[in-house]
Amino acid sequence: MAYSGCKKIDGLQQNPAAIYEPNPQLLLTGILLDMREGPWGSDQINNQFMVINESFYGNQAYTWGALSFSGFDQLRNIQQLEIESAKKGDEGKPYLALAKFFKAYFAIGMTERFGDIPFSQALKARSEGIFQPEYDLQKDVYKQCLQLLEDANTDIGPLVTAGKSINGDFFYAGKLDKWQKLINSYRLRILISLSKRADDTPELNIKQQCASILNNPSKYPLILVNEDNFQLVYNSTTRDNNYPLWPADGVVVKQDLRNNLGDTYIKILTATKDPRVFVVANPTESAKASGDPDYAKKFTSFSGGRTGELQTTLKSQAVAGKLSTINFDYWVASPSGIPYVMLGGYETEFSIAEAINRGWLSGDAGDHLKKGVTLSMKFYGISNQAILDYFNVAGNEYAGNNAAGLEQLLSQKYVAFFQNSGRQAFYNNRRTGIPKFDIGPANSNNNQIPVRWAYPTTEYSTNEVNLKKSLQRQFNGSDTRNDVMWLVK
Repeated sequence: MAYSGCKKIDGLQQNPAAIYEPNPQLLLTGILLDMREGPWGSDQINNQFMVINESFYGNQAYTWGALSFSGFDQLRNIQQLEIESAKKGDEGKPYLALAKFFKAYFAIGMTERFGDIPFSQALKARSEGIFQPEYDLQKDVYKQCLQLLEDANTDIGPLVTAGKSINGDFFYAGKLDKWQKLINSYRLRILISLSKRADDTPELNIKQQCASILNNPSKYPLILVNEDNFQLVYNSTTRDNNYPLWPADGVVVKQDLRNNLGDTYIKILTATKDPRVFVVANPTESAKASGDPDYAKKFTSFSGGRTGELQTTLKSQAVAGKLSTINFDYWVASPSGIPYVMLGGYETEFSIAEAINRGWLSGDAGDHLKKGVTLSMKFYGISNQAILDYFNVAGNEYAGNNAAGLEQLLSQKYVAFFQNSGRQAFYNNRRTGIPKFDIGPANSNNNQIPVRWAYPTTEYSTNEVNLKKSLQRQFNGSDTRNDVMWLVK
């Protein structure tokens, strides 16, 4: 009686609504939901793709402060995914392979923002009683993550060959061959992001790793076509998954005096006579009122607002019809809008071109530049003839493996990132200075573009000793948006 009574009490103590042994596919779906990014947010303002003319909705002052360590919430879920997948034997192997990719993805997402982060000792509170983990050097975080990506590719390769798949995947519908391409394309992104450390950090083997991937496509397949893009596709039926610009009442107002295209972005399109401008943007109202019957076909009819301008100036320009707005007929033609690309084939091609330009491997950088531009234009539905016309414009041919060629391909990478890929446009600018970001009287950061975010305020109360030790090591004790981390120093 005592035995059965204890069993009964134990059973009663369990929460009947709780899931004690979640299926890996359920955990996977949750992790993928946390990976989602989206267009039209503050990241795109900081990328200088857009400007806001009303202070009520935001600004371009670059006065951002701290961010959270929310990535550790995802890392805990990934840890649980590994635990549950290990119980499934062969069935769990695909999830275990992807877990390595996810670990690297979320860890790098945090170190890109802050600098050093806890990693080696993180998530060991329950297993080893480590409640205040030490901060890893940013260099060591990258070293561990690059190895995770290598191991993920090694583990997933045989599963692809065997025709295995996964459930719970709304990005790639369980197709592991596409996940393998993403793993390697993401690794290439990370290696390129380490360009400033390519010659002074031999333990990372940055150039060698890059060459190994690009010289062995059968072992390291990549995203090279738009059909393989890692992208979030919206739909028309579920309100929670409508395109972010789609209004709740379904009535699209095709006028906006609060938001305009950014000059940093628009001037690249117009200077190179890029047909994408006719898709993404509307001509200015002043061009429309000029009386020119061909105004909509002229590049001079498009103009962006300068990020550095005071919002009062921008608003006056917008009211006067001097600034371009987005093309509502393209972006919100339906509730499903336009897919949001998190990592696309055009980025891969631009990364390959940059590696060649920098002398990391041999090849034709101009050809990869052309492929990158073509993939981006195809994404926007540009015709083959218009693409050919673009490449025939004087000055649009590749300038060569030199500084001018590097600026050219990085500018095109920036254009392709428009309303895609989160902070990647900002990160690339932080690393290279290309394109030149606008600074003016609206900047409230001492005429500087910030280079990082401050650590979460909670770290000062929960892990203060280790945080301050790391800050002293990195920034002589400082923790501001202008402190330069190892990655881009």
